[in-house]
Amino acid sequence: MTFSRRRAVTLLATAVVALAAPAGAHASAQTAACPGADLVPSAGNLVQVGQATLCLLNDERAAAGLRPLTIAPVLTQPSAAYSARMVAENFFAHQSPDGSTLTSRLTAAGYISPDGDWTVGENIAWGQGNLATARNIMVAWMNSPGHRHNILTGEFTEVGVGIVPGTPGDTSWGATYTTDFGNVASDTTSAALATTASAGAKPAARKSAKSAKRCPVSTARVRAAKAKGKGGAKKGAKAKRVATCAGASTRAAARKPR
Repeated sequence: MTFSRRRAVTLLATAVVALAAPAGAHASAQTAACPGADLVPSAGNLVQVGQATLCLLNDERAAAGLRPLTIAPVLTQPSAAYSARMVAENFFAHQSPDGSTLTSRLTAAGYISPDGDWTVGENIAWGQGNLATARNIMVAWMNSPGHRHNILTGEFTEVGVGIVPGTPGDTSWGATYTTDFGNVASDTTSAALATTASAGAKPAARKSAKSAKRCPVSTARVRAAKAKGKGGAKKGAKAKRVATCAGASTRAAARKPR
C-alpha cells in the first residue's frame, strides 16, 4: 500500500481593489457585530483590531457551517513579522525580495516541518484611512474568490493575524494585514502514518512550489475631502487606497511504497 503526506500551500493570484462596500459586497462582513471591526488601526489598538479580524473570520466560517479558527501564536509571530517587512522594504507579494516564501517562513518559525503533514494558506492586504479597518479588509477578501476560499477552507483550524501600521511605500498611515492559516497533524497521527511505510523506502520526487510573483497591485484613488488649514486655507487630503493579493495554490505529496 502507499500513503501520501499532503503538503498544500494556498496563496492568492489576483490583486483586488475595494474602495468601500462595493456592489455585491459580502453581507456578513458588513454587518457582523465584532467589537473593534470599524477601528482604523494604529499603534495603540492593534490587539483589538486583530481580535476583530479573528471575529470576522469566524463569523464568515460560522455562516458557512464551519468550525471556528483559533489564534496560534506560532503563526501570529511570522504573520506580524511579514506585514512589518512588506512595509519596511516596500513590497507587496507572498514571496519576499530575498526569496522567502510562506512555507519557508513557517518552517523557520517551527510551525511546519519538511516531512510533516500539514496544510497552510495566506491572505495579505493593505488599506489606508477607513479602508484599513478590519471590516473593510474582510469585505475585500470575501469579494475575491481566492481569498474567500482560504477563509472558508474547512481543513484549516488555526490562524495567525499580523497587522502593522503603514503600507508598502507609505509608512505614514494605513495598515498592512497578513493572515496565515494552518492545520498540522498531531505527532500521534504522523507517527501512525509513518508506521504504514516500509523502512528505507525512498519518496517519489516532490513537486517544487511555484515561485510567488510580485503582486500586480492595481489600486484606485478615492476622492478625498479637502480639509481647511489655519486661516481658512484649504489643503489637499491624501487619497485612500486598499489592495489585497493572492497567488496560485500549490500541492505536493511524498509517497512511500509499501
